[in-house]
Amino acid sequence: MKQQWQKHPEKFEKQILIPFSWASPKSGIEESDVHYGWYTREFTLNDELTASGGETYLVFMASDFHSTVWLNGQKVGEHRGGYVPFDFNIQPYLQQGKNRLVVRVEDRDLDNRPAGKQYYGNARGIWQTVYLEKRPDVFIQQVHFLPNIDKKEVTVRITLSRKTETDWPFSLTGNNNRLHIEETIPANDKMAEFTLPVKNMHLWDLNNPFLYDVTVTTGNNSQTDVVHTYFGMRKISSVKLPGQDFWYVALNNKPIYLRLTLDQSYHPEGFYTFPSDAFMKDEIERAKALGLNGLRIHIKAEIPRKLYWADKLGLLIMEDIPNFWGPPTPEAKKNWEELAVAEINRDFNHPSIFSWVLFNETWGLFSGKGDNRRYTPATQQWVANWYHKAKEMDPTRLVEDNSPCNYDHVETDLNTWHAYLPARQWSDFLDNVVAKTFPGSTFNFIGGNKQGEVPMLNSECGAVWGYAGSTGDIDLTWEYHIMMNEFRRRPKIAGFLFTEFHDVINEWNGYYRFDRSKKIFGLSELVPGMSMQDFHSDHYVIPGNDFFKVYNAGEKISIPVTISSVTNGNLEHATISWYVKGYSPSGKLIEGETGSVPAVVKAFEAIPQQDITTTIPGNLASGMLVTLLKDENGNIVNRNFLPFRATGAKLPENTVAVSPSQFSKADWSLKYRKPQEGKKVWGMGTGYFEYQFKVPANLPEDNVTGAVFRCEVASRYPQSKYLEIGDTENIGMTIVTEKGTDPGYGQNSYPQTDEKRYSGLLSISIDRKPLNQIHLDDDPADHQGMLSWMNQEPGDKWGENTGKKWMLDEAGSYGYLISVGLSLEQVKEAVKKGFITVRLTSEKGGLSIYGAESGKYPVNPQIEFLTNE
Repeated sequence: MKQQWQKHPEKFEKQILIPFSWASPKSGIEESDVHYGWYTREFTLNDELTASGGETYLVFMASDFHSTVWLNGQKVGEHRGGYVPFDFNIQPYLQQGKNRLVVRVEDRDLDNRPAGKQYYGNARGIWQTVYLEKRPDVFIQQVHFLPNIDKKEVTVRITLSRKTETDWPFSLTGNNNRLHIEETIPANDKMAEFTLPVKNMHLWDLNNPFLYDVTVTTGNNSQTDVVHTYFGMRKISSVKLPGQDFWYVALNNKPIYLRLTLDQSYHPEGFYTFPSDAFMKDEIERAKALGLNGLRIHIKAEIPRKLYWADKLGLLIMEDIPNFWGPPTPEAKKNWEELAVAEINRDFNHPSIFSWVLFNETWGLFSGKGDNRRYTPATQQWVANWYHKAKEMDPTRLVEDNSPCNYDHVETDLNTWHAYLPARQWSDFLDNVVAKTFPGSTFNFIGGNKQGEVPMLNSECGAVWGYAGSTGDIDLTWEYHIMMNEFRRRPKIAGFLFTEFHDVINEWNGYYRFDRSKKIFGLSELVPGMSMQDFHSDHYVIPGNDFFKVYNAGEKISIPVTISSVTNGNLEHATISWYVKGYSPSGKLIEGETGSVPAVVKAFEAIPQQDITTTIPGNLASGMLVTLLKDENGNIVNRNFLPFRATGAKLPENTVAVSPSQFSKADWSLKYRKPQEGKKVWGMGTGYFEYQFKVPANLPEDNVTGAVFRCEVASRYPQSKYLEIGDTENIGMTIVTEKGTDPGYGQNSYPQTDEKRYSGLLSISIDRKPLNQIHLDDDPADHQGMLSWMNQEPGDKWGENTGKKWMLDEAGSYGYLISVGLSLEQVKEAVKKGFITVRLTSEKGGLSIYGAESGKYPVNPQIEFLTNE
C-alpha cells in the first residue's frame, strides 16, 4: 500500500488460476501461510457490455476475507467477508480500450472471522468466479419464491436495487410451465410480494425433482432487467407420526427418514473450490449411489452450482453457517450476522436445502477459558434470537440453533445430537437418548430450555472419534453395520448423519477417499448383490441382538429377528428367506440349512418377527446367517446378515496346524510384528517367515499319496506409522509419511480396501526347495475380515474405567486362502524326517499371515497329509 502497488501492477510476476485460493495447489501458487495477495488483470469491454446502456458491475462470488478493488489506479471499494457474493459499480472508473483491474485481499487468521474448517485448506483470496455484468439503473437485487403446496400457489418476493419514482412493471413467465403474472411495483417501494396459482402442480421430491424455470422481468423499455431462475414446489415441515409419540421431518407432508452424511466439501487440490462442474454433479450422484437422501454441508457456505445439482438431481441439503473460533465478541457476532443474512438470502431458492444450521458444537459461543469457559445465558439468548430471525427471514425451512455435542440446544426445530462410539456401545447409548427424549424434557437442552414437539435425530455419528487416538482408516462397514442395526431398532430416532462423505486430511472415515476414488466394502462378496444401499433400505431386517455371536458347532440355535420400516409404503405378503453359510477349519465352504418365515411389516415401527431356528453345521468354524427380505413377487428388498464363530469344529484327519506366530525363523528388511495377540503376523519389505510342521505320529506311511499346504495370506504394504527415516529407500519406493495426509498414520488405522492395489509376490519353498510363486493382489481390510473384528478387545476410550484404552488392532484386515499341493516325493522325505519346513518369502510387497481367529477364514497355517484310506 505504501509503495502504491495498485498503480504499478506491472511488477506482479506470478500467474494464478482463478477461482482457486492462492493456498491451494490448483491455483498454481500454493502458498498457505501468505496472508496478503495482490491480483491484476487487464480487460477490454466486449460488444455486449459497451453496446447497451446502464452500468457495468464487477461481481465477486466469494473472496476471503478483506477485498479492496482499484480500477485504472482509482479505488472502487472494499468488502469484508469470505463466503458470499459482493459487487461494485465500476462504470465511473472505466476507460475506452484497455482497463487495468487490481485487487488486494487480506486474509489473516483472526478468531473473530467466520472460518469454519479452513484448517483443512485455507480459502485465502478469490475462490469463486469473478465476472462483469451490465445492469440498468434500477435492477433486481433479489427474487425469492415461497411455495405453498397446500394452497397450490407460490409467493414471489422481489427486491429492487432502489426505490423508484414511478410505478414499476413486473412480470414472471414460466419456461417449462404455464406460470404467468404481470403486476406493478408501487412507486417509492423497492420491495413487493405477488402470489400466483400453480395449476397442475408438479412437486419437487427426491424421485422427481421438478424445477419451475421462470423468467422475471422488471422495468420499461429503457430500463429493463431480466433474471432467469428457478424454484421448486415443495414443503418442509415436521409431522407427528400416526399412533406414535414422536415426530419426523416431512417433505411435502410425508414423513421422511433422514439418511445423511457430513460433507466437509473440500477438494484436495482446490480446497473450497472444485475442479469442474462435472465434479460437483458427481458429488451429488455419489451420495445418491450410496442410498443416502441428503448431505450436511459442514460449516461452509456451499458453491451455488453444487446446490444446483442437488436441486436438479434430488438430494436434501442441510447447510451450515460458518463459525468463528474465538469468543462471541461484538465484532465476531457482527461478522457472523452479516454472513448469516447474506447466505440465507443467496441460497433461498434452492429447494434441496431443508434446514439451516446456525452453529456447530457450540464453537464460537464459549466465553472464558479452561475451567471458566461457559456458554453464557447472554450468548444463549443471542442464539435464540437468531433462531427466530432466521425463521422470520425464511419461513420455508427448519432452523437449528446449534448442532450439539454438549447437549446444549436453546431453541430449535430439530432436536439433534452428536455421538462417536465403538459399535458395541451404541445400544446402551441409544436406549438412554430415546428414554430421555420427549416434549418438556430438559435432556439435550441448556439454560432451563425444554424440548418441543420436534423430530429427534442424530446429526453426527460414527466410530472414528470413539476410539483412543481417533481418526485412522478403519473398516467402515463393520462398525457402520452394527450402528445401522442399532439405529433402526429405535424408530423414534428420525434419522442419522454419518461422519463422513469422504476422507479429509486427518479424518479417514469417509465412504470415499479424499480424491473421491471408491472404497471397497466387501459386502457383495459376503452376500451376492449386497451393497451399502442395503444399510439404507426403507424396510430393514435386523437378524440377532448382538454384533456377532459365538456358538458351538452342531448346536441348535434360535435367532431373534426384527423388521424396521421407515416408510408408509406397503410391503404386504413379504417373507424373510434365510440361509447359513461359512467355512470349515480347512477353509472349505460350508452351506447350512435354509428356510423362510413370513414377514410382519408396520410403518415407522420395529417389529419382532418369528425366530429363525437352525442347527450349526458340525464342521463349520465361522459363518453368517443371511436374511433376504422379499416382496410378494420375490424381489429382494433388503439384505442383511449376522456373523458368528463356532467352536468345536475339527481339522481334517492327518492335518497339522500352527498359529501364525509359531514361526521357527523370520527375517525382514524393514520389520515384522505379531498383531492381534499373535493371531496374525506380518513382515514389511522383503523377507520370510518359516514354519515347521511335525508329521503326525500315527500317519500310515505306506498309504500317503501327497499333502496340501493351506494358509490365509496377503501382501503387507508398508504402513506409514511403522516406518522410520530411510525405510522406504530400502524397498525402492516412495510413500507419503506426513501426518495428517496419510490414513496409514492413525493409531487405529489399517487402510481400508480401495481402488489402489498394493500387490505382492509370494514364493513358497518346502525344505528350502522352491515349490510355487503366487501373486497377492492386495493388502485388504473390509467387511470380509470379520474374524479380525471379532477378536478386538474392548476397553474405555481413555482407559478411565478399565485402565485399558480402547484401541483397534488391524481390525478388518484379512487375506486370501491359498492351497498348494506337495509332491509325493516331498511328503515321503518329510515322513522319514518327521517334519516339513515351509518358508513363505515375500519377493515384493511384504506379507501378512492370518490364523484361525483372524482375517476371513478360520484357518491356521496347516498341512493336510492325504492318504488312500
